Amino acid sequence: MRIGVISDTHGSISSAVKAIYEMGEIDALIHAGDLYSDALRISPVIKVPVYAVPGNCDIPGQVKEELTITLCGRKIYITHGHLYRVKNSLQSLYYRAREMEAKVVVFGHTHVPVNTWEGNVLLFNPGSTSRPPAGIKAGCGILSIGTDVIKGKLISL
Repeated sequence: MRIGVISDTHGSISSAVKAIYEMGEIDALIHAGDLYSDALRISPVIKVPVYAVPGNCDIPGQVKEELTITLCGRKIYITHGHLYRVKNSLQSLYYRAREMEAKVVVFGHTHVPVNTWEGNVLLFNPGSTSRPPAGIKAGCGILSIGTDVIKGKLISL
């Protein structure tokens, strides 16, 4: 299963659409926050399931800030990351993933891409499609998930 991953679109639907186009064929899309409404606007257009969480730029309390899904028998934990202070360290996020018994954590917030294993948990941040920090390209990502594989791939835009 190929899962497209975007985050931190911040109202730029055109950058999100460009990212989705660069991904090629996908079976689902994860939007890791900022802005949740962007995921709602994209969803009817791309014709695959869209899983999304709000971020720190969304109005608090309107939608659950954490989401756990299971695809191909693998549990994926989705959060924007601000609740776990991911700009300082990924440790709290990793422990939350273990608590949730997730094999993959998708997050955003930092606008910086991450594709790394911590123990038996894949920590995956696609970066920002619209507002990358200086010296970093806008990005998105692909998660390849099957019964015997979990693999993340970062894509620069």
